[in-house]
Amino acid sequence: VVGDVIPFGAHPFDRTRELLDKKVTGPARGPASAPVAIVEFSDLQCPHCKEAAPTIERLLTENPNIHFVFQNFPLPMHNWAMKGAEYADCVGRASNDAFWKFIAAVYAAQSDITAENADQKLTELAETFGVNAKDVAGCAAKPETQARVEQSINLGKSVDVNATPTLFINGRPVGVNGNNYDVLKQIVDFAANDK
Repeated sequence: VVGDVIPFGAHPFDRTRELLDKKVTGPARGPASAPVAIVEFSDLQCPHCKEAAPTIERLLTENPNIHFVFQNFPLPMHNWAMKGAEYADCVGRASNDAFWKFIAAVYAAQSDITAENADQKLTELAETFGVNAKDVAGCAAKPETQARVEQSINLGKSVDVNATPTLFINGRPVGVNGNNYDVLKQIVDFAANDK
């Protein structure tokens, strides 16, 4: 017999949902009491994450009764992703509103950011959204910021994230690549009505 053990039963993803509910630490939007909770593990240097961002944004805009949490999951093969995650963490700690604008801007500027200019570009983008550039750069360089990003990575690994972007919709893992808006909307609608 070859294959993976797949969760089954009436509510097969409850354990994952409970774990995520307890351990997510990323910036959030939408009501915490919403019937649908989505956690995204993402890498700001990942081209697939950039491609998925408009679909996810549409899902959140058209379905405001979703609680959405962004978790950093920088992949080791991306040479400035960890730095991007550290800056995102610091921007999010400074301003939740600025965070969402910051990640959209990083995705838009993704091809212009390199390992060599990441500090400069990420600082400039943070400042664009009213966050003190010096404070964010200082925060991004602190060991505790890297520790928070590592904690997010470890959380992702604990729920078997191995690619980005990965969404968890009420604990159910959903790869976004290849899933269009209509498919994600159906999963969200099912989750909202699954008691």
